[in-house]
Amino acid sequence: MIKLYLKSNWLVIAGPLILLAIAALMTELLAKSNELLFNTIFVGFWPVFILWVIDFMNFKRHCQKLKQQQNSPIIDLTALPETNDSLAQIYQELLHRESSELDQLKTQLVEVQTDTYETLQLWTHQIKTPLTALDLLLQVNPVDQVGARLEVEKIDRYLRVMLNYLKLTTVNTDLVLRSVNLTVLVQETVRDLAKLFIAKDLRVKVLDLPTVVSDSQWLKFIFEQVLTNSIKYTPEGEIKIYAKGDAIIFSDTGIGILPEDLPRIFEQGYSGYNGRENQKASGLGLYLSNQIALKLGLKMTATSTVGTGTEISIHFPQRAWIAE
Repeated sequence: MIKLYLKSNWLVIAGPLILLAIAALMTELLAKSNELLFNTIFVGFWPVFILWVIDFMNFKRHCQKLKQQQNSPIIDLTALPETNDSLAQIYQELLHRESSELDQLKTQLVEVQTDTYETLQLWTHQIKTPLTALDLLLQVNPVDQVGARLEVEKIDRYLRVMLNYLKLTTVNTDLVLRSVNLTVLVQETVRDLAKLFIAKDLRVKVLDLPTVVSDSQWLKFIFEQVLTNSIKYTPEGEIKIYAKGDAIIFSDTGIGILPEDLPRIFEQGYSGYNGRENQKASGLGLYLSNQIALKLGLKMTATSTVGTGTEISIHFPQRAWIAE
């Protein structure tokens, strides 16, 4: 402990000694009296020595408290010894700030883990439906290949939804912005979902859409989720995609959404009355679509009339569309 004190406070120790030596030297030169020199050294040494002892005791007490924290499995910054050392106070303030930031990160991590766990539960519930349907189809001879293929495609879409959910936290680093012809992209998405449209005998109409600057991969994911949702809740009629103002609108003639459910359709895990009746909805698709849209700088809104249909609008921030 003494060695550590000497190493840490050598200037505090050497300073008074140097001053005392200078005083003794001045006394010797001016007075030329050995008795006066001895008295000067004696009188000057004891106050310095007492101050050293007090400082050493404070140093020892601080070190003991710090070692207790060092040996503890959990460091309690509130138990750090108080100090009058300005530099030590700055270090303690930095430690408190760092600790506060770590606590916030821990809280955020717990929230993310909780959300991920809840989402996985919803997704597991959702993917059981096509797996069960596929199992039943395979038990019947001859196997309904068309129906089996539809269920396999559903499973594939659900897997891609989960993969995109896991990638959602890094979507900002995964963006590839380029000119995107929305007409072509929507038509491509419709072709991918053609079997679903045919299975329900639904018409689809894609009007002229603009070209924008965005990420085609993530846009296609959003379009697929919106169209899949429209197909699920449209027993007959058509789905129309067109441009209006700053938005691309997906309009269907489905069962519609209750007014009390409409403000919450983009919330995680919220499926509303339709989803509870359908027993196949997890509420994950629209939630992911909205989160990705926000990261792309877009905005999703919805309007609906029960028994008439629903319109999902994707608003682009560009003031003017890029000419074809």
